[in-house]
Amino acid sequence: MTQPTSPDLARQYHSQLLPRILDYLHARGIPDPIINSHLLGWNGWRISIPVFNREGQFAFFKFPRDPDEEHPSPKMLTSRGATLELYGWEVVLGKPASIIICEGEFDRLVLEAQGFEAVTSTGGAGSFRPEWADDFKAVPEVYICFDRDGAGERGAMQVARLIPHARLVALPPDVGEGGDVTDFFVRLGFGRDDFLKLLEEAVPPPALIYEDPKPSVPSSPDRERIEGVKKQVPIENLIGGYVPLRPSGGMLIGLCPFHEDHVPSLTVYPRTGTFHCYGCLKHGDVIDFVRYREDLSFKEAMDRLETMTTEHGGQPE
Repeated sequence: MTQPTSPDLARQYHSQLLPRILDYLHARGIPDPIINSHLLGWNGWRISIPVFNREGQFAFFKFPRDPDEEHPSPKMLTSRGATLELYGWEVVLGKPASIIICEGEFDRLVLEAQGFEAVTSTGGAGSFRPEWADDFKAVPEVYICFDRDGAGERGAMQVARLIPHARLVALPPDVGEGGDVTDFFVRLGFGRDDFLKLLEEAVPPPALIYEDPKPSVPSSPDRERIEGVKKQVPIENLIGGYVPLRPSGGMLIGLCPFHEDHVPSLTVYPRTGTFHCYGCLKHGDVIDFVRYREDLSFKEAMDRLETMTTEHGGQPE
């Protein structure tokens, strides 16, 4: 595959669009004005979607599979050097009155065809970066509409925690398990007014009730010991000994060690001495982290942390 170096390649691919690919895009609810404005194209074997970064510079291509492909192949590929991006930065930075965060590039384009401002992460349901959330503060109405499945539900909740004023949009059961925005508009034939009703019915995310897999209630005499350990073992030092962390605002983020994580889902809050993973939902303080990571009881975790404070400066061995 030729390494793309500029938007010129996007325009070249756009000029190569085949009639059958145009028919396919039309059938997916994406009309010519959207196809042309977003430079959807054909690179000779796959559909091409150019992605631009926050500065408006060409970043990389996404390559959806040829709809007529006869042999098994990945549904989506990216050009070399691809990174996680928000597809639709120009929409967010334009500070619209409302915006929909959806799941998938085609869904974003279908929503735009229906007259809705929309964006999506290029990495799927669970890949929304915490640092993107600040750009949504200036948007009065933020809606989250992900696919109707477990991954979509978890991804929507992840975004909702990052953007507190966002509201969750529930697609109707008729879209089916795994159904999406395209199913709503194209397969089921609903229109703009029908989706506006879904927006009117959108709700804030429910309050989360976390379940501790190893509940324990320490007695009052132990409280001073617990607080002492938390003070002596800074959470950023502890977790930074297990996974690399990098600053993001007043937080630190990194790959979560508790699940297969390809984008930074783990957020560490040094000010409160806590952590939270927006992928697997693990959360807690230094004691909880050691318990989860080393599969220890509460007492064993306390003993391990006290050893760290005396022998390793608050970092794991």
